[in-house]
Amino acid sequence: MSTTLVRLMPLYVIVFIGFLGYSLMITVFTPMIMQAEGGIIAKGTPTGTRTIILGILLALYPFGQFVSAPILGSLSDRFGRKPVLLTSLVLAVAVYFMLAMALEHHNLVLLMVACLLGGLCEGNVTIGQSAIADVTEPEQRGQYFGYVFFTISFAYIIGPLFGGYLADPSLVSWFSDATPFWMVLALLALTTVWAVFGLGETRTAQAGDRIRLFDAFTNLLNVVTDRRLRMLYLINFCIYLAIFGFFRSYPMYLVDEFGMDVTELAEFIAWVAVPVMAINLFAIAWLMKRFATQGLMFWSAILFAAAMIAIIVPSSESALWFTLFFAGLFLAICLPTCTSILSLAVGEDEQGQVLGNNQSLQVGAESLSGLVAGFLAAMFIPLPMIVLAIIALTGAGLLKLYERRPQRAA
Repeated sequence: MSTTLVRLMPLYVIVFIGFLGYSLMITVFTPMIMQAEGGIIAKGTPTGTRTIILGILLALYPFGQFVSAPILGSLSDRFGRKPVLLTSLVLAVAVYFMLAMALEHHNLVLLMVACLLGGLCEGNVTIGQSAIADVTEPEQRGQYFGYVFFTISFAYIIGPLFGGYLADPSLVSWFSDATPFWMVLALLALTTVWAVFGLGETRTAQAGDRIRLFDAFTNLLNVVTDRRLRMLYLINFCIYLAIFGFFRSYPMYLVDEFGMDVTELAEFIAWVAVPVMAINLFAIAWLMKRFATQGLMFWSAILFAAAMIAIIVPSSESALWFTLFFAGLFLAICLPTCTSILSLAVGEDEQGQVLGNNQSLQVGAESLSGLVAGFLAAMFIPLPMIVLAIIALTGAGLLKLYERRPQRAA
């Protein structure tokens, strides 16, 4: 194991715990809202209304991240990565207590508030990616960014599998929808204590004027005003909208089409994460050394769009093991290339701001995709997958336009 990887390991663990909790939201909330016996929604509520409520609920957490990511990225540039990250961890512990209590008492309003606050205080990926950029050479970043997505994928395997069983009262009488979130709360508390002593700083605090939070947030305007990068931001937004919309859409489809409960759904959510984890651990570094980043983005986006359509064409549960696997495979190649193409386009002093903006685009796309998926599914359950495939193809087309004007874009 390289010295750099050892140094960055605490960051990967923190990202893992954060996404462990988020993977549980998709796994637990989907059948809880979609099925009549969920408890938090009144029996007799129409399916269309349920999909809209679920879409709003799943949009709140990434919307909070959308608001906070550029601020946290700029704050970590100014004051160092560690103090900002530790603050977000302490706040996350309190938020998971709120989440668990909301589920214990079947309080939908409190659950929505907790999801929004959770997104506001968790800036793990933004700060983690900035720290990786601090200590790696440009040619290494694709590999180490790939490890971030491997970590996220591993969380999407462990979280749904353990969470699905911990939320199943047929296994243990006192298990409930809240049990997995109590588990994450305990893990976050332990991780926070460990980070205080085991996490090193990758960027020295910068002397100068006090940072203004509003100015940090207005860095997002660079997404449309920076002529060097705005086309890349737009391409990434399309890809993110398709990918994260997929993660919100296919669980709705599985629950509605095949009547899956939380345990069955958890197995398929974990299965999608298997190729994502394998690609980012074993293949992404090899691919990025041998193929152009833009080429990898283009073809993986095209194939991911095709895989999404394939999921809804055969109405067969057994076919899902193949179609979901290939969807996970191609999105796994696409995600780290989105981050790498932006990081390689800017200098060292801009990494925190640009990657913070990119993370805001990502979580903004996550938030919007939840709303889009919910409203489209209210009309026709497979419709979100069709629309998201078109959006992925649009991103690939825009990338081709970008390739034709490299001098002006650079």
